[in-house]
Amino acid sequence: MNRRFCLLLLWTVMVGLPAFAVGDEKKDEQVPAGLPDTTESAKLVQKMPKTISGTVFLGEKGLAGVRVTDGVDFVTTDVQGKYAITVKPDPLVPYLPSRTVSVCWPSETWPVQDRRTRRWQWWARLKDVKDPEKVDFHLVAREEKLPVCVAFGTDPHDALRRPHNRVFRDEVGRAGRHADFAVMGGDLGYLGFANAEKDYTAIEQFTNDFPVTMLHCIGNHDIVGIHSDWWKIPHELAGNGAFVKYLGPLRWSFDYAGIRFVGVDWSLIDEKGHLQCGMADSIVDWLEKDLASVPKGTPVYLFSHQWGDKRFFDVCEKHGVKLCLGGHSHRNMLIRRHGGTEYWTKMSLYTLLYVDRDGFEFVDRCVYKGGRNGWDGHWRHSHRACALYNNLDMQNKQRGEHVGLEDFTLDDNARSIKPVGGPTYDLRIGAWATGNKPAKRWGVRITAESGDICEIGYDEPAHMLDLMGRKTFFNPKIPLAEETDSDGPPWVEMRISVMPDRVRVRVNSRLHYQKFIDFGPARRIEVFSEGGKTEFGRVDLWQRTWPKDWNPRATANSG
Repeated sequence: MNRRFCLLLLWTVMVGLPAFAVGDEKKDEQVPAGLPDTTESAKLVQKMPKTISGTVFLGEKGLAGVRVTDGVDFVTTDVQGKYAITVKPDPLVPYLPSRTVSVCWPSETWPVQDRRTRRWQWWARLKDVKDPEKVDFHLVAREEKLPVCVAFGTDPHDALRRPHNRVFRDEVGRAGRHADFAVMGGDLGYLGFANAEKDYTAIEQFTNDFPVTMLHCIGNHDIVGIHSDWWKIPHELAGNGAFVKYLGPLRWSFDYAGIRFVGVDWSLIDEKGHLQCGMADSIVDWLEKDLASVPKGTPVYLFSHQWGDKRFFDVCEKHGVKLCLGGHSHRNMLIRRHGGTEYWTKMSLYTLLYVDRDGFEFVDRCVYKGGRNGWDGHWRHSHRACALYNNLDMQNKQRGEHVGLEDFTLDDNARSIKPVGGPTYDLRIGAWATGNKPAKRWGVRITAESGDICEIGYDEPAHMLDLMGRKTFFNPKIPLAEETDSDGPPWVEMRISVMPDRVRVRVNSRLHYQKFIDFGPARRIEVFSEGGKTEFGRVDLWQRTWPKDWNPRATANSG
């Protein structure tokens, strides 16, 4: 009890908290496991610099007009690339040594990666600063083009140690330069004082070894001491401090290919001094300052673990944010629209986000339990993370039977399937290219009553999903993992869901693609094989009906 009293007294003096009775034994004030020693914290705070200065370099020369932030305010580099910023208090990071200064790099530049630590050098933590007058940031020139591909992952809850995280890493690696950078949307583990060092070390290693630059947004489960008063004790692991020590700033911003990308944290302090889920005013204040610097007409894409209140929505609408993308809910869903902004949440483990100046599209690559691959999309939770239906109140109903096509071969030709009545249905095909002359391409061709054609083909030699037909700025070229049985050729299953406002494709239960279109009822459906022979195992077709009060676009995971 003496140690606890000393900690509370030091805590009260340093962060200005009101003292409370030592005898109060509420659960959230019990000494947590692994609580660090804070006896040196007061001395360390006194040594911290209040002003940080340096130069932002592009190659050998200073770069003018670059923004630098302390997570509260911004300054801009002068004609020589020099800056100086006075670190202001942040209520969500009350321990000064944990505060950061970071560069908001402009388009056609990118931070350098330290060869020894492999950490990307775009931020500095005050505790690590050796000379406060020489906190320099080095950028290199980078060629950028549209569309931008962002590998967005979220909610692994396992410190990125489990096998499905390696699937995420390896698939992005196989894609080469297709993904421009990655963002993790939080809830990386279940962090406390006892495991923060160990788990964040594993997360940092995964981050530094990832095939492309990875940035992070903190989730509620990544905050040490959340839902208690212990998050504010003067130590680098408390509260948001452990995240900052290993992964970087809570708030970040940069431009890529003429598009602004922003990441923010998601927490607020309640009336008891506890951290809770939500969007604090200090976060929105920083966001508003950042978005005020966006040139008119520049698209903005924002990442956070989840979203805030009306003020946050109003700021996003005012500054033309196109998309706010997060996690937390463990499902794929359009949460809401506010003005011209769409708010989406994604499930574990990852999604490819394609961004153009005119809009965005998703490819949901959930690591899925089932099919031939067998990976579990969310190993720790039973949230139906990769199930077809998320909610009994929202699921649509199916009816219909197997259409009678089974174990047939097409050799450079097509075969019609009798369409079902109505605009919504499911089509499932299992097939492979085989024989002396295997098909170069096979798939399904849907002709609408309007005459429009949607052709969905699987390009087997290249092992790619290839969406053809309707004009789109996105055409994915992501290699799939091998799906080969020991006694036969690669087997491919395609499930195509035609819904009132989109066509959705899932390949081998792993690669998801959906395109929002106004397609209408089908006049003709046919499977085809081009340039050779394809053996089809079975073709299934189901009619779908939708609840009258359900908006099918409200969830991206609806069948």
